[in-house]
Amino acid sequence: MRAESAILLGLVACGGADVRALPPTLDTGTAPTLEADASAILHEMAAVDTSYGHETDALAPVKARLDAAGVASQILESAPGRGNLVARLSGSGKKMPLMLLAHVDVVPVDGQPWTVRPFPPSEKDGFLWGRGIADDKSMAAAFTAIVLELARRGHGARSSVMLSRDIVLVLSAGEETGGFAGVQWLLKNHLPAVKAEVALNEGGALVTTSDFSEVSLVGIGVAEKSYQSFKVIARGGGGHSSIPNPNDDPALALARALVKIGEHRFPVSVLPEARSWFSAAAAWEKPPLSEALLRTAGATGALRPDDEALLTNERAYGALVRTTCVTTMLKGSPQDNVLPTSVEAIVNCRILPNETRAQTRDTLVKLIGNPAIEVTPDSDHGVGPSSPAKGEVPAAIERVARASFPKAKIVTSMSTGATDSRHLRAAGIVSYGLSGAPTSIDEVRKGHGAHGPDERRPVKWLGPAARFLRDVVVAVAQ
Repeated sequence: MRAESAILLGLVACGGADVRALPPTLDTGTAPTLEADASAILHEMAAVDTSYGHETDALAPVKARLDAAGVASQILESAPGRGNLVARLSGSGKKMPLMLLAHVDVVPVDGQPWTVRPFPPSEKDGFLWGRGIADDKSMAAAFTAIVLELARRGHGARSSVMLSRDIVLVLSAGEETGGFAGVQWLLKNHLPAVKAEVALNEGGALVTTSDFSEVSLVGIGVAEKSYQSFKVIARGGGGHSSIPNPNDDPALALARALVKIGEHRFPVSVLPEARSWFSAAAAWEKPPLSEALLRTAGATGALRPDDEALLTNERAYGALVRTTCVTTMLKGSPQDNVLPTSVEAIVNCRILPNETRAQTRDTLVKLIGNPAIEVTPDSDHGVGPSSPAKGEVPAAIERVARASFPKAKIVTSMSTGATDSRHLRAAGIVSYGLSGAPTSIDEVRKGHGAHGPDERRPVKWLGPAARFLRDVVVAVAQ
């Protein structure tokens, strides 16, 4: 059975109408368009389940494409199967290199109620469905297609594209688990190969109208909250569960501590990086939330109590104005008839750029108010400064955005999640967040965004997004 037929039969078997596997790009003897290249590469990469490693498997076909186009590339493995692709397209050297960064690992789909198969991707109802379509393989595919197009067109004296910068393509492993297998490892072990002055990465936004008729907002990511988990541990004497000690119950002590953490609200802080986002968001929200967003965008002091309450109840906005801490994992006794000698929780905090991890830990300790309960940082996932919202690079991005999407508002944004940009910024590489997968706010609220079941993006916008990214790359690299 041909591969295409097997994929199609498998997708039909999983249920749902009008489900079609995307065909590979046909070899017609002519160079494919940017859009066709990006689509074919995305299909290849998204067919590989990289939720538990196997990035090398997803990157090997990409390297073959780059090799065929004469682009120097290598796959650097931080561990067996944990590949990071690094490729370089040479410019004149008048300016320092530009890095194009995207990660090819994805989060797991275990236990999620998908209505289509998450691997390989499939087209249905005008959407491309599959794990990684939004986060972050669309961007990885687009960046690769851009490098291929520039290599085929040439970029020297005989080309209209004169690059002042080398372009360094980095498709990384392990971003979803902290970058330890990817960008952090590359910066530590292969810095000369990836060193750049500026980088373009995920962390921005292309927001469409609800009917997907046009792009209404372009978000340029200039900052992000830092990521820090804490272990909260209560200890006890253990023993047989049939004779518990009412004065020695670590689970109860931990539960009381977690309630205090869960009910706490960190102070509100409206940062400059998020103000234009609040103003733009008011256009698609309804009163009274829209009015609260406008007032928040212009706030110079404390928010009105009713505005703060409205933002707190809308989690996407509430997370932009305060540090958040939430319990995500619990661990107790290894068996149901054994009293635990320790009970542990992981509390995951997303910390505003103007606050520190040490301050956050101190707040947790004070909230708990029990010196017998330990609060210690978990793995160090890194933190980096914000990138300048003004200057040559953001001006170039804004110029391209206005030409590409004339009706869109252009705003700076702060990500509530963490990206590999924090590692780059900490290493002195100024990083800006963009998006290669447009969608609407309604789609995200329906749960079709990153990390959720039925992750998908409108097919009609993947090509224009790739062209937008191409034009940004050229504008910044010239």
